[in-house]
Amino acid sequence: MQIKRSLIFFVTIFFANFLIAQEQLPDFSVYKVSGRVVVSWTHNYPVVKQISIQRSHDSKNFFKTIATMPDPSLQENGFADRQVPYDSMYYRIYILLDQGHYIVTKAKKPVADTSGAADAYEEKLPETNNKAVLPSGFMPSQYVFTAIDNYVKVELPNDQRKYGIKFYSENYQPLFELDNIKERKFKLDRTYFFTSGYINFELYADGKLIEKHKFYLPKS
Repeated sequence: MQIKRSLIFFVTIFFANFLIAQEQLPDFSVYKVSGRVVVSWTHNYPVVKQISIQRSHDSKNFFKTIATMPDPSLQENGFADRQVPYDSMYYRIYILLDQGHYIVTKAKKPVADTSGAADAYEEKLPETNNKAVLPSGFMPSQYVFTAIDNYVKVELPNDQRKYGIKFYSENYQPLFELDNIKERKFKLDRTYFFTSGYINFELYADGKLIEKHKFYLPKS
């Protein structure tokens, strides 16, 4: 009986520390852990299209995206920054929600992980590519963007206008175009584009250009 009580007590303390280590978006936790920085969070957003971690030496300017989460829908997640220039950098999170709405959190400096909970959590994090997939300040289109499964998702306004999209390579060589689009929400397989990296596009409504933007296709 004593063993069971001790075990319950230990599990309770561990999960209490774990919950302290993870704040709910738009708040988040940043801890110094043995020469690296662990950024962690939870969220209850019904639709999340993108979560990116940004870093800067300044609290307000010069933020650069250092990672974009492969599955932003996970309610409990985090990122281990293993290439920290120094441990006094500022971190913030860019969150793309539904219908083009987005949130940029307040910037935070990492604090010491005195409880050890973040260290234990960091060991469970999947390996994430530290290389930036988006340039600093990049805001994805609300109409044409890369979905979680790496398909290209198109979400057009539900109105009576006739829409068309022209796709171009990164150096603006024509790839293909879609005319008189009937569907308002659909996906395009990445094989349509014959390449990875940034894809430029022009979105037209009734023959008028309404958006000129780009999206990113990672290597398969």
